[in-house]
Amino acid sequence: MTILLLGTNITTGGAQRVLLDLAKDLHARHIPVRAAFFYDKDGLLPEWQKQYEFPIECFNAWSKDGNKVFRILRLVIAWCKLTWWIRNHKISSVLTFTHDSNILGLPAAALAGVPIRYGSHHVRYPSLSKMKILIHKWIINSRIASGLVAVSSFTREQAIEEGVKPSKIKIIHNGMTLPEVRSDKMDALKVEMKDFDDDLLVLTVGRLVAQKGQDIFIESAAAVLEQFPNAHFFIAGDGEQRDNLQALIEKLGVASQVHLLGNRTDIPELLALADVFVLSSRYEGLPMTLLEALASGTPVVSSNISGVADVIVHEQTGILVPPENVPALAEGIMHLFSEEPLRMQLAQNGKELMQMRFSLDKMAENYLKILEGKYES
Repeated sequence: MTILLLGTNITTGGAQRVLLDLAKDLHARHIPVRAAFFYDKDGLLPEWQKQYEFPIECFNAWSKDGNKVFRILRLVIAWCKLTWWIRNHKISSVLTFTHDSNILGLPAAALAGVPIRYGSHHVRYPSLSKMKILIHKWIINSRIASGLVAVSSFTREQAIEEGVKPSKIKIIHNGMTLPEVRSDKMDALKVEMKDFDDDLLVLTVGRLVAQKGQDIFIESAAAVLEQFPNAHFFIAGDGEQRDNLQALIEKLGVASQVHLLGNRTDIPELLALADVFVLSSRYEGLPMTLLEALASGTPVVSSNISGVADVIVHEQTGILVPPENVPALAEGIMHLFSEEPLRMQLAQNGKELMQMRFSLDKMAENYLKILEGKYES
């Protein structure tokens, strides 16, 4: 019998990262596992199918073409295909990873006769409609769902605010393995970064969307550069805000020292070179990029937003600053620039925290316990 991990969109994001890492770990344990998604907006399916050894399916439930009726019909057809596919592949357990996949996937799994059906709550996006919240609450509270996994104390409270019964919620923190630094990618990156050998390097990673607060990062960079002109700031990721962020860089006159890198496949290597990692998000559930930075031993300065508090203790595992506060973020970065012993201590503490509480192995064990009915959060 097979475990199905079901997401919404094949794209680069935190929920997708958790899904793929969990599937990879279960596959390594010789547990039959499949991953599936409703659509592939970014065209990444062929790349993912080559990269991972477990099967990955896509049900093509979305298209930008056609009118609203056509798109709804396409979604209904994809949902019917998913229901048939689940039954045909003898799926024993389903884990869904977003509000949309919870709403669509859990009823399909119930109709297909899957006995164990868990949704998850990574974060509630402001764009989530009241109607979806109501439908989601009803599904999770009903017999359609075995329960809901919250990835942090904050997302548990969000789910309760949405009306989900506390008794239906279990907390399982996201986990990950120590990022592998490949020598070939590191050599190539050192060549690319050869002009910055003696400089202080600051990195942030994330989709270029308003949520991630790269505008705050850029404005803080401009403030830091007044005191540390040998610093360089790198933003890895791409998205709808790219043109706006580039315009802000030009407006502040920091184009020579704030760099938009686009999507990268060498994040572990970038983290290994960085002196400081910054999370300037406006809101998060439990950000995977933050966990990756800690696991890499890169000192962290982060917005003190809900979800992060499950990971960062100020001046023990990182530096916390008020969210959307440019002067405070700049001060946090400069504090680490000036205190090398503190940087080294935070790096060590971050690695130890990841090994103890946020390892991929621990996350996978907890999910397996949930599916076996043996997990107590």
